[in-house]
Amino acid sequence: MTTSRPTRRTLAVAATAMTAVLALAGCSNDGGGGSSSGATEWTPGPLDEIQARIYGYSLDDQRSDEELQEENDRQNRRVEELVAACMQDEGFEYTPAENSGTIVSSSDDLDVEYGTVAFAEEYGYGISTDPWGYADMPSDDANEWVDPNQEYVESLSETAATAYQEALWGPSVEYVEGEEPQEYDWTTAGCYGSAQHEVYEGGDTSEEYAGLEDELNRFYESVQSDPRTVELEDAWASCMADAGFDGLTSMQEATEPLYEEWNGMQGWDDPEYVAAQESWDWEAEPEGPPAPEVDEAALAAFTAKEIEQATADFGCQEQVEYTKKSIEINHELQQDFVDEHGAELEAWAAAAEQARGK
Repeated sequence: MTTSRPTRRTLAVAATAMTAVLALAGCSNDGGGGSSSGATEWTPGPLDEIQARIYGYSLDDQRSDEELQEENDRQNRRVEELVAACMQDEGFEYTPAENSGTIVSSSDDLDVEYGTVAFAEEYGYGISTDPWGYADMPSDDANEWVDPNQEYVESLSETAATAYQEALWGPSVEYVEGEEPQEYDWTTAGCYGSAQHEVYEGGDTSEEYAGLEDELNRFYESVQSDPRTVELEDAWASCMADAGFDGLTSMQEATEPLYEEWNGMQGWDDPEYVAAQESWDWEAEPEGPPAPEVDEAALAAFTAKEIEQATADFGCQEQVEYTKKSIEINHELQQDFVDEHGAELEAWAAAAEQARGK
C-alpha cells in the first residue's frame, strides 16, 4: 500500500483579486533591465496587511529563496508535529516527515525577469515551458519527499491500514464523472486537515471569526463585480479580441482554458490509460504502467499558442493600465472594508498571532 500527500490548499480568502493581476504585468520598478516602462509596483492594501497577520504569512517580497524555504520548512514542521499528536490520539504511530518536498524558487533563478514581456515572449505563462526547470531535477533529489511511515503502514492489517489512512486524510471521497467535486472541508480531512487548518488558516480563531471570514469572501466577490472592475475587464477583453483572442472575458481567468487543454494533452485521463491503471498489478510492479504517449508536435503547437497569448495579454494589460487601475480600485475598497470592520479585524489578527505564539 502506498500513501500520498496532498498539496497545501490555497487560502481562498488570502488569494485576493490582485494575485492574477501580478501574473504577467510588469509589477516591479527595481530599475533593472527587462521591466516595462511605466510599470506599477504592487503594494499591499490595508486589508492585505491585516490578513497577513491573521494567516501568518509575510508580504515581504524581498526575502531570499533561502528565507522563504526556511519559512516553508518551519510551517511544515509544525504541521507534522500536530499530525503526530493527532494520530497518537487516534491510536496510531506516526513519525513526522522531515521534508515536505516543496522547493521554493523565484525569478532570481531565471535568465529573464518574471513579470516582463521578455518572460512572456520566452515562457508564455509557464504552463508548458517549465521556466524553473523542474522537469530536469533528478528523481533522487534531496528534496524529494519520502514517507517515513510507509513501513509502519505496510505492517498493519488491511482493516487497520484503511483506518490509518482515514484518520490521516479523512474518509475517501468518491468522484462521480460529470458531478462537481465536493468543496474542501478541513473538518472531514483527518489529522492533516486539522493540522493545516491550525497552521495556515488561523486554527480555532478562524472558527471564532467565521462570520467575518464570510464577509471577507463576499468582499472579494464585490471587488470583481465593482463597475470599475467590470469596465476594466471589458477593456482588456476588447484588446485581446483585437489581438486575435476572442471569447476571453476576464484577465484572471485567461489561462483556465489553456490549463484544461494542456492537462488533457498529457493523457492521464485517457480511458485506456485509466483502465491500465485499474487493472495493473501494483504489488508486482509498483512503478505503475508506462506514462501515456503524447503528441510532441501538438505540444509544440500548444507552447507557441501559449506564448502568443501571454505576450498579447501582457501588452493588453499595459495598454489598459490593468495593474495600476486594479490596485487603485482594490485598495479603495479594502479601506472601506477596514473602516467598517476594523475593530473585529484587529481582534482576529491579535488572537491569531497569540495562538501562533507570535
